Amino acid sequence: MKAALALLQGQGTLRAAYEARETHTEFDAKPLKGPETAMAAAQVVDDPAGLEIRWDRGLLKRAADESSVAKGAKRKQALTQLVASSSAPRLAVAVNYAPRLLQALAISQFKSERADTYQGKPARLLEVVMTPQEEVNQNVSIKDNTIEARFWLGPDGVPLAAVTNHTIKAKFMVFMSYEKTTKEEFTFGVVNNRLVVLKREMQGKEKGPGTENEFKNLYTMTPKL
Repeated sequence: MKAALALLQGQGTLRAAYEARETHTEFDAKPLKGPETAMAAAQVVDDPAGLEIRWDRGLLKRAADESSVAKGAKRKQALTQLVASSSAPRLAVAVNYAPRLLQALAISQFKSERADTYQGKPARLLEVVMTPQEEVNQNVSIKDNTIEARFWLGPDGVPLAAVTNHTIKAKFMVFMSYEKTTKEEFTFGVVNNRLVVLKREMQGKEKGPGTENEFKNLYTMTPKL
């Protein structure tokens, strides 16, 4: 798998349509806030000269209008936050995912491997456990921060899909606890010597001091061939 990923250097040009949908429910809000859904789309071009993201002007105006309403009116930030989360660094990873995946595998521990199928075709199922490195903070005690990942590999070792489950448990200032669980499902494709994240679905829960919410997001990248 590592050898196959190392060959995907991402030098070719990629043009794609990007779509994002994020849904959040804040249980601690009074009154209950959500589920609140925002959707956005952009055109993406990544080539040797750089990365270009083209947002529709109408979308950007709507985001600005929602987040700067008159005093006393209900303010909406979901669309603004969605556009902000779809940043250039994040999309650069999505259109050339092999380097990020190689970094993740460097901190992984092998768990198992076996023959399986993906979309009705033979594949290898690889299971690993990742333990991300955390910055030292005397006020935060990390109790658990692990990612369990499964990868379906094609005959050439290139990942076709993946499922990850990420659990974070921590304590702040001794008596305040925080917990977040996230499940992500990835669908990959190889386009112009790139490993592209064609679809990424994520859902999870977060609970901490003054915070309790659920989220369910979907991001797609459709290459233009």
